Amino acid sequence: MKIYIRWLFRLLALSAGINIVIELASRKSLLNLGSYIGNSFLIFLLNTLIIFLPFTIVYVTRRKAFACFMITFIWIFMGIVNGILLIFRTTPFTAADLRLVKYAMSLATVYFTWMQIILMGAAGVLALIILVGVWKKAPVSQEKTRVGSGLAVIFLSTALVLGITSGAMKCGLVAVHFGNIGQGFKTYGFPYCFSNSVFNTGISKPEGYGSETLETIQSEELVPENTYAITENTKPNVIWIQLESFFDPSLWKNNPVTYDPIPFFHQLQKNYPGGYISVPSVGAGTANTEFESITGMNLDFFGPGEYPYKTVLKKTSCESTAFDLKNLGYTAHTIHNNEATFYDRNRVFAQLGFDTFTPIEYMNNIERNPTGWCKDKILTGEIIKTLDSTPGPDYIYTISVQGHGKYPNFEYYCQQISEMDQFIRSLVNTLRTRKEPIVLVMYGDHLPGFEWSEDDMKNHSLFQTEYVIWNNMNLPVVKKDVEAYQISSHVLNMLNIHEGTMIRFHQKYLNGENTDKEKYLEDMKNLEYDILYGEHEVYGGESPYQKTNLKMGTDKIKIDKVVYNDSNLLIYGENFTPYSKICFDGKEAETTFVWPQLIIAKDIPEKKINNSEISVWQIGRDKVPLSEDGIYHLGWSD
Repeated sequence: MKIYIRWLFRLLALSAGINIVIELASRKSLLNLGSYIGNSFLIFLLNTLIIFLPFTIVYVTRRKAFACFMITFIWIFMGIVNGILLIFRTTPFTAADLRLVKYAMSLATVYFTWMQIILMGAAGVLALIILVGVWKKAPVSQEKTRVGSGLAVIFLSTALVLGITSGAMKCGLVAVHFGNIGQGFKTYGFPYCFSNSVFNTGISKPEGYGSETLETIQSEELVPENTYAITENTKPNVIWIQLESFFDPSLWKNNPVTYDPIPFFHQLQKNYPGGYISVPSVGAGTANTEFESITGMNLDFFGPGEYPYKTVLKKTSCESTAFDLKNLGYTAHTIHNNEATFYDRNRVFAQLGFDTFTPIEYMNNIERNPTGWCKDKILTGEIIKTLDSTPGPDYIYTISVQGHGKYPNFEYYCQQISEMDQFIRSLVNTLRTRKEPIVLVMYGDHLPGFEWSEDDMKNHSLFQTEYVIWNNMNLPVVKKDVEAYQISSHVLNMLNIHEGTMIRFHQKYLNGENTDKEKYLEDMKNLEYDILYGEHEVYGGESPYQKTNLKMGTDKIKIDKVVYNDSNLLIYGENFTPYSKICFDGKEAETTFVWPQLIIAKDIPEKKINNSEISVWQIGRDKVPLSEDGIYHLGWSD
């Protein structure tokens, strides 16, 4: 018994020390650390217990020293990662980031210099060497391990820590959900919040969920369903542009830039509908603003820091604005001047009902800014091409990328959004020449990742950007602040379109017919749970929304002729891009892009030509094949 007690005090003391190091890495000053411990001592103790829990493995192993070293290393490593991430964004490190590791690797050269990457790699190798060394050199206890007693201690410790944590949640000492995840981590500490993000995913089943509740919501909380329209038999093209990190610098009280970098956007704000849009993240999290605006779903009901694109939408189709407008005869498209696989969009957009997806792999004449992001001006031509690709009305959801960090300074950021403003001007002027009715919705997905606080903002919020609705339909110049999950409902309400469950639900509230905010949120959670996790009661027991056969790009990549000449394979066709790759039996060969009608593979042996299936794939930088055109044989030899 004495040895158990002795180890207990050792581990608690070690856990408290680790807790201090973790919070210091996050808060970055002893003053802030002292304020946190002094003002939230019970929360500090709770976090110490959470850190302590995995250390109880020492009770069932003889390699106690190594176990302590390993667990200490993991906790401090996560704390340091959190501290580093908070330098580049205001969103802390959560379990959701573990699902984004491959994307983080692809962005490493954007946020770090090669020297920093080399040093981090060397540090990783050194850490591995140290771990191996500790494994070999650390003392091994000679005392007999009493597995039964050890497991009992682990079980009791787990029950105690979980019980205390549950009690802390119920009495309000710590929150289960965080409206502001950055503030949540500051208030409740990294160990608790990170652990919460590990186990708290999806939407918990609401109290009272069932067919009766959903029937009541349907009958009382949704505006009446009808078709649309402002003018009989007129369906406007509806174009969305989610502008990467687009923000009005004049809203920052300490703005060092003396000129207006976005004059055209300001001109649109004066003459067209608009207002503030509240988004779910700051400095990062594009896909989550995207998710809310496309689906009408509130991310507050999901786990802390969760990306539904990486969890539920990987296997589940979800009602969306795309599905809703397709019920009215629209074709649904999405465009993004970045890699298709980022956030698994090449898979998720099929779950959200889109018919086509045009990522950067299907674009030509790409220009990049100094930090390597594609400039947004390419989107004008892509949007027009998409409008021309179908005879009927189109819903086009466009995701921009030029404003993406890392920013050398604020002046550089303003240069980028100034070019984005020029893109908006070019697009609007181009759309003005078209005779068909058009509604163009533009907004920033989140604030850029600078260090600032709510008090630094004239609107006293880090979670608000601005939106504007250009149109050629003389819509009333309504100024209204909305949430990201309300923006589609608001725009379609102005068009007198009432189609879709979440759309009609939000429209009832936005029209002022439901003024009980608490009930509105309660019913919203019921709907979201039912659609994504429940029994689909709102659809009569079975979801009518099924994954689409998503087509990559609007222009078909075609092979017209294959020529083999002097060890060079020339493929003539249409709509090739720098991402078009010649493949032999499905294996990529080094390919030279000449122009959209010609690509070449050099130094190919004749034997390979005669015995291989030849095809052209669109392949991104991460080597994931996106689409294939044809299989050709120049000849077979025995």
